[in-house]
Amino acid sequence: MNQAPYLLGRIADPLFAIAIGTLSYYSYERKVARPEGHNLNELISKRFSKNI
Repeated sequence: MNQAPYLLGRIADPLFAIAIGTLSYYSYERKVARPEGHNLNELISKRFSKNI
């Protein structure tokens, strides 16, 4: 069975997919206008500020 060709590279393909997924979710959040305190930026900042 032949291995599928890489678009950018063995390491770069998963990183590219994560970046595209994150950016698409971020643009979705901006369109939907989630409630105050529940958007991606605020949830991430709350998560990492508690660990410090």
